[in-house]
Amino acid sequence: MKDIVNLLFLLLFTGSVAQQTEYVDFKTAQIDVSINVENKSIAGKVVYIFDVIKPIDSIFINSRNLIIKTLYFNNKEMVRYTKGNKLWIINGFKPSKNNTLSIEYETSPKSAMYFVGWDNGAPNQIWTQGQGKYSSSWLPSFDDVNEKVEFDMTITFDKAYEVISNGKLIKKEVGEKETVWVYDMRQPMSSYLLAIAIGKYDKKIEFANSGIPLEMYYYPEESNKAEPTYRYTKEMFDFMEDEIGLPFPWQNYKQVPVHDFLYSGMENTSLTIFSDSFITDNIGFIDKNYVNVNAHELAHQWFGDLVTAESGDHHWLQEGFATYYALLAERNLFGDDYYYWQLFEYAQELIRQDKAGKSTSLLNPKSSSITFYKKGAWALHMLREQVGEKDF
Repeated sequence: MKDIVNLLFLLLFTGSVAQQTEYVDFKTAQIDVSINVENKSIAGKVVYIFDVIKPIDSIFINSRNLIIKTLYFNNKEMVRYTKGNKLWIINGFKPSKNNTLSIEYETSPKSAMYFVGWDNGAPNQIWTQGQGKYSSSWLPSFDDVNEKVEFDMTITFDKAYEVISNGKLIKKEVGEKETVWVYDMRQPMSSYLLAIAIGKYDKKIEFANSGIPLEMYYYPEESNKAEPTYRYTKEMFDFMEDEIGLPFPWQNYKQVPVHDFLYSGMENTSLTIFSDSFITDNIGFIDKNYVNVNAHELAHQWFGDLVTAESGDHHWLQEGFATYYALLAERNLFGDDYYYWQLFEYAQELIRQDKAGKSTSLLNPKSSSITFYKKGAWALHMLREQVGEKDF
């Protein structure tokens, strides 16, 4: 398996194109935000530390409908302008290390951050979705997945709610009305994997064989559904660490259900957000459960979060590996018959797509989910059959 991981790194990180990341390396970000429910807005400050690798006239950060209040480069207020979705800073940057870029901003996000239930009967929640919706809609950040930054997040919000974000909670200050939550990351990630989930939750914690905390959130009134919803989580986590041969790359792993989510689940770094339609009890588990989505988003923590395709041409690798390793985890739980039946069903879907004239290449960034997920998984299955399980 380690040979395949090394090959994946080679495939994803060769053939780079000329882009800002060749001139500037953003290393860390200190984010401090407050979220206002009444006007569905967010205000805050982000401080980036970055190195200039080569001389460059100007640099940019993505900013989608953000109101920029102040911007300082190395404590000096800078001239800036916005063109399209980019906030440009013109300075004539020379090679240097540990520069600071401080930005104060506010916005009422039109996408990527969603306020659910505050003005209707649904549960009061706030959650984010960066992939496809752009984290730069609520934070000055980077739409380019190749710009990876170590993000640390401080969030101030109503003390009645739980606030969950990427990384490890290292500080929690409870005030009279609000609580300040401080989350720490130790490794860089792409901006689209930034996440916040806010709501009324309890949680249960298990520990993987490697010692990684597995935090599983649930609605307090549905505590009886926590076990069937998260069933097999530890078994699948332990299996993937062993099968992939690379330790889980983040400090902990959290899973949070939310209402009206856009997809089945999203593999934000160390924090999977998933649709609460997967919450189930022991009886409902038989007909519909979270096991496959759980395994798929977990696999993405390696394939997609740790190793990220540099462009849409290789998006199939992220989805193909996540789909295939989810299937391997289920094979470990449910046996060979289940495994081969699922592969058969994947093949049938691909055949139907082909007969409808909609079959596309794995390398086509506009291919369907069926192609990325199911065809990608089949490609990896065939590779494993060709080279043998040991070499794979």
